[in-house]
Amino acid sequence: MKKQRFTFLLLVNLFTVSCSNTPSKYTIGAIEVIQVQELEYRARIDTGADTTSINAYNIVVDGEEPNLLANIGKVLHFNTANEKGDMQSIEAKIVKVNNVHNAIGNETRYVVLLALAWGDYVKTVEVNLRDRSRMQFALLIGRNWLKDDFIVDVSGEELRLKQKNDYIQRLLPRILTP
Repeated sequence: MKKQRFTFLLLVNLFTVSCSNTPSKYTIGAIEVIQVQELEYRARIDTGADTTSINAYNIVVDGEEPNLLANIGKVLHFNTANEKGDMQSIEAKIVKVNNVHNAIGNETRYVVLLALAWGDYVKTVEVNLRDRSRMQFALLIGRNWLKDDFIVDVSGEELRLKQKNDYIQRLLPRILTP
């Protein structure tokens, strides 16, 4: 009887410890403000996309070869612009070449590593380069950035800013009261 009770208590303790060590996930909206280097984008969070994609044009590869696969490991330079038309130039190393299947057909795209920030949260992921200038969102956040850290609330937008504003609104009465 004591052995069964000890085993039961041990299992309850292990369950409690394992639950308390489970990292919490951030809740992110369907559209969020994401920063890439110096530029902020109003980004679409897309759980249907494997890889994050950024608006890229004027792509120039140092020592470019006609065979795209031969350019892996080389440095490229590209320009990007957010939905407001703010621009920046980015330099990155090509980590791979992706064949992407979409509504248009098949496309081959360069993939680079970029750090993307959502407030204080920063994660470096593979990002494919595509001219998204005619699309509503210059930055599309794919599952590779969301994986392990986020739950997507498709009914919400810019949840981090709303949470920050709610926090400030809760503090104001305390700050303003003499």
